[in-house]
Amino acid sequence: MNQRKKDSGVVLVVLAIAGGLMVLLISSQEAALDRIARAADASVVTQIAMGAEASVVDALRRDLDDAPETDHFNEPWARSVIQDEVLLPTGRFSVQITDLQAKFDVNLLMDVTAGTQDFARRLMVAVEQPPEMANRIARVLAAIGPVAKLEDLENYGVTQETLSAIAPHVTALPVPGTINLNSVNPFLLNVMLKNRSQTAQLIRTRESRGALSREALHNVGALRPQNSGFTSNAYLVDILATAGEAQIRMQSVVVRRNARGEKAVEIVERRFLYEDPDIATN
Repeated sequence: MNQRKKDSGVVLVVLAIAGGLMVLLISSQEAALDRIARAADASVVTQIAMGAEASVVDALRRDLDDAPETDHFNEPWARSVIQDEVLLPTGRFSVQITDLQAKFDVNLLMDVTAGTQDFARRLMVAVEQPPEMANRIARVLAAIGPVAKLEDLENYGVTQETLSAIAPHVTALPVPGTINLNSVNPFLLNVMLKNRSQTAQLIRTRESRGALSREALHNVGALRPQNSGFTSNAYLVDILATAGEAQIRMQSVVVRRNARGEKAVEIVERRFLYEDPDIATN
C-alpha cells in the first residue's frame, strides 16, 4: 500500500511537471506569435509612413516644374498629399505639412541690414521684449554663424523668456529663405507692413482666393516687405500611421533646392515622436 501511494505520488509529480511544461510551451508560443504579429504591424506602419513621405517629396519636386513662382496649400501638389486623419483598413492615417517659411528666419540677422534690424526690433516690441535683444542676437550670429535651432541662442545669453516670446514667429531655417506671404500669420504680417488696415485686407484676400500676389499687394497700396516673398523651400511633414498594436508618428524636414538649373528635394531631418518598440528607427 505504501509503495502504491509512493508510485502514485511520483506519477502526480510527473504529470504536474508535464502540465507546467505544456503551459510554458503554450505561453512561449503565444508570446512568439504576439511578437511576430507586432513586428508585422510595425513593418506595415513604417512602410506607410515612408511611402507617404516619398509622396510628399515627389509632389514638391513636381511643383518646381509646374509652379515655381508661388507656393501655398491650395496648389495641386499640396491637395494631393495633405490628408486629415482617416480610418483605413490598416488603422489611422494622416499627413500634415507645415510651411517653415511662414516665420522669420533668425539667421538673416547674421548679415543684418538696417531694414532687417528695424524689423527685428519692431518684432521684439510687439511681443513685449526689449528691442535690444534683436541687436544681441545679431551680434551673436555675426560671431558664431547660423544656428540650426532657435533654442541654440540660449547658450549665448539670449533669455528663455525672449525665445519663448518670439518662437511663434521666428525660426532657424535649414536653408536661407524669406517669409512666405501665403502662409505668414496675421500678427507677423502686421509687424512687417506696419499697417493694420492693409494687413486685414490682405488676409481677407488670401482667405478668399487661397493665395496672395504682387497684384494683391498693389491693390491695397502695400509694398512687398523686405525679406518676404511668395515661395517656400522648407517644410515640416508630420505623418501618423497605426496598424494593429503598432503606431508611428514621423516628422521629416524637407528642403527643396532650385539653383543654377539644379532642382532637388531632400530629407534633412527625420525623427520619430512615438512608436512601437518593434519599429526600426533607421
